[in-house]
Amino acid sequence: MTPAVSPGNHCPMRIASVNVEKIRHLSSLLVGMPECTTHSRLFNPKPEGRHGELHWLYVLDAQEVVFGCRAGLIDALKKMDKAGAKAILMIITCIPELIGEDIQAIVTEVQPELSARVTFVMLGQFKNISYPPGSWKTMEALAALMDGQKTVSNRVNILGRAPEEEHIPLPSLLPALTRRGLTLRYLAPDAALEDFQSAPDAALNLVVSPFMQPLAAKMEREFGVPYTALHPLYDVESIDKAYTALAERFSFSWGGEFEQERQEALAWQKQAVERLKGLRYAFCPRIDLPLPLAVYLAGLGMEPLLLHLEEYYPEDKTYAGELSARGHNPWICRMVNVQADLPVLKKLAPDLCFGYLPEPAKTMPCVPDLFDFYGQIGYGRTSQLLKRILSVWNQINTSGQGGTAHGSAPI
Repeated sequence: MTPAVSPGNHCPMRIASVNVEKIRHLSSLLVGMPECTTHSRLFNPKPEGRHGELHWLYVLDAQEVVFGCRAGLIDALKKMDKAGAKAILMIITCIPELIGEDIQAIVTEVQPELSARVTFVMLGQFKNISYPPGSWKTMEALAALMDGQKTVSNRVNILGRAPEEEHIPLPSLLPALTRRGLTLRYLAPDAALEDFQSAPDAALNLVVSPFMQPLAAKMEREFGVPYTALHPLYDVESIDKAYTALAERFSFSWGGEFEQERQEALAWQKQAVERLKGLRYAFCPRIDLPLPLAVYLAGLGMEPLLLHLEEYYPEDKTYAGELSARGHNPWICRMVNVQADLPVLKKLAPDLCFGYLPEPAKTMPCVPDLFDFYGQIGYGRTSQLLKRILSVWNQINTSGQGGTAHGSAPI
């Protein structure tokens, strides 16, 4: 337990329900206690979706809490199937997990009697203490709705962007791939069920979001679709290798397509090594990719003191190993109430903080929220990130706020 936990974090059930509601033609059945189902109706108020989906709630009664809900769930799935659901994702909350209900056995038993395909995601909050599993585990569960397909040689799935996402800038790589004859299919909430179901026909999955990499890994295991994760790549050399491999895979040449972006990123990277080497830092909440970013900053010569992790993704073990191989072993924590954790930050005295700090800590040198890089990749993101960091560091040196390297900053 930690002191001052309030206001706490979102239950992963909430994010799962929101994501499912956005996928056209995918229905859902949320299984939980009255507080779970009542809460879900606050952000998903209607049992019918915009395109004929069904978003039903299954409220466990006192007997089911003790003896299980197998018979009731089978009956509910049959009713949803009869009502016209095309595919159903069951969102399982704490109690079924706590009593050991075998959801996979229920699905296996009832599936032959249904027209709708059924999958499920286990989101007991005692195992998933924040919101990210509500996204990545839900997306991973959609693999159960897929079947093997004949590969289309020029088809590429983009995992982590919606088809018509306007609030996130389009990475220059994606239109460049289209110009070279590749057909892109965008998979994320706001896509359609049919897009997910046909996804195994792709020659390659390009991952641009940490929430989608577990699905990509599962598709590689089960359908043989290879994937390339672009979202954790910040170093120019790593981006070079990924882009070169893409061109070789599909037998084309970039022909200097990204040279200007690349040179700009190299220039910022060189300046960052000169200005930031030796600085110590801490990660606070609201950073999309803490461990991959920490590995990159370590490559620039910066030292991590403390890293807030909202979630430890399956692939994070690799990045943790890389950070350790560079000689760093920072404290890992999860800040539930940043206000209560400020004394720890003050004692550590980082030269820079990254992410969110509450109002009383505004005098601490901080590179603010880094959520706006979500869904972006490539040289342009690296330049924008380094530009933001160096801008903050330059302001600190100009204004005289904060300490020198390794010195404390006032709070």
